[in-house]
Amino acid sequence: MKGFHFILLGFFVLFSTTVQAKLVQILHTNDIHSYFDHVEHDEDLGGYAKLKTMIEFYKAEAAKKGIETIVVDAGDFMEGHFFYMAKNGRRSFEMHNKIGYDISVIGNHDYLMGTDDMDAILNDVNPKFKYLGANFYADSRYRGIKKHVKPYHEMTIEGVKVAFLGLTTDEIVFRWRVYNGGIRKPLKDGVKFDKILKERGNEVIIGLTHIGLKKDKKLAKKTKNIDLIIGGHSHDFLYKPEYEKNKSGKRVPIVQAGAHAAVLGRMIIDIEKSGFKGIKEYELVPIRNVAEDEHIADAVQEAREDLEKQYGSDHLYEEVGFSHLEPGDSSKIWNAYTTDAVMESTGSDISVHTPSMGGPYFPIGSVTRYDLYNSHPRWFDFRDDKGWFVYRAKVRGFWIKWIFRACMNLGIPLTFSGVDFEWKKNVLGKYTVRNLRIKGKKIKSFKYYEMALPEGIVRGGFRISPLVGILLKKAHRTPLTVIDALEKKMKTGEPIDKFYLEEPKFELFGRKSSKTKKSHVFFPGVER
Repeated sequence: MKGFHFILLGFFVLFSTTVQAKLVQILHTNDIHSYFDHVEHDEDLGGYAKLKTMIEFYKAEAAKKGIETIVVDAGDFMEGHFFYMAKNGRRSFEMHNKIGYDISVIGNHDYLMGTDDMDAILNDVNPKFKYLGANFYADSRYRGIKKHVKPYHEMTIEGVKVAFLGLTTDEIVFRWRVYNGGIRKPLKDGVKFDKILKERGNEVIIGLTHIGLKKDKKLAKKTKNIDLIIGGHSHDFLYKPEYEKNKSGKRVPIVQAGAHAAVLGRMIIDIEKSGFKGIKEYELVPIRNVAEDEHIADAVQEAREDLEKQYGSDHLYEEVGFSHLEPGDSSKIWNAYTTDAVMESTGSDISVHTPSMGGPYFPIGSVTRYDLYNSHPRWFDFRDDKGWFVYRAKVRGFWIKWIFRACMNLGIPLTFSGVDFEWKKNVLGKYTVRNLRIKGKKIKSFKYYEMALPEGIVRGGFRISPLVGILLKKAHRTPLTVIDALEKKMKTGEPIDKFYLEEPKFELFGRKSSKTKKSHVFFPGVER
């Protein structure tokens, strides 16, 4: 009889635990970068209208089973595509509202317009989603930011208190755009709020981050209470969760859904009063082979019409050249072509370009200005709606390697044209440059050389590195933008094809790979 009572007690405990467990569906995206219509080079993949359809489908399926759904975005939904310029960024925010996100975190491309314009957009659009950034701060006079940007969001799901903590990257190459404010170290603030949220009685804590997979793993290691990390910034397609042990020895799952709305992350998590019990289901679902939500499709068309009105349809869709590149060709070719265009359009000796700021898109076939804008979709101030300007600096030879070193030590990918050199890391982990040759000739220390750079490196350099600021203090803005430089090069008729980076040793189908040998150096940057 005593044994029977123990069996009954065991069944009671098991039944009670099962009853208390709650399943929650989380749908997540990251780094969608205003790719309203489709991903690069594949019109059937991605697009916000298909994304909306898929979100509503999975919400309905979960609701049938009594499962609540939370839709979140891990940052960078603004700059990154020409659509971003529709209504000066406001269309991107409106789209986020229309898609139906519940929570989003600030990404670095979500504040590159600067604090003033960011505040104006928040005042105008009034986001319906919770907008998080625990380590993001701005002066109190920015009422829109003060009202909408919060460190975390707490909710109660079937009696279980759940908190989402938002953290964004503090990389030096981006944070200078938050003037009259700043961005604190995400890991330090992560540890701080990890403790605060637990003390506030949250049974489950979820990190919604835009710091990259590498730092997500560090965040997990440094904290005790974060149960799950939904990340962005590094554009990783994690088809299975990655796990990292926290300070309490618990395995913390980390997920991420690639970029550009190519996939939708979907997971079912198990939570209860005693805490997070794990991920029950997880997948990345390609945004393909589904009908478009007509309301979102209409909104995409309205955004396109906004651009046509702002820039002029004739201007946008005029053919300016032809690209022989094909899907699957290396984006390194277009990066080199862009760097050459910046150098040649200004008559400079050398040039430096930031390929990561150009994005993965390159034109194929007939090239219009619309294509060129998408090949380099970068803007700081909305009034400069033609994109980044090209700057020119006159620099003595002995300073050039210092400029290159300073730029490389920022950790961003770089492409150099008109110059050859070797680089490596020293024992201190810093990059060094040696054996510099310009146009095949050894550099002369006291000779002046003309250097062309995109606006991002120059304006950023003045603010993020005293050395770069000093060396580039005489840099001046030319009337040309990067888009102007590309158009100018396109109109020369020089072919852009898969052989562009090769030496001109042969002809194929009657076309030489390039007119003259071009010197390029590619620096891959630091893993995020």
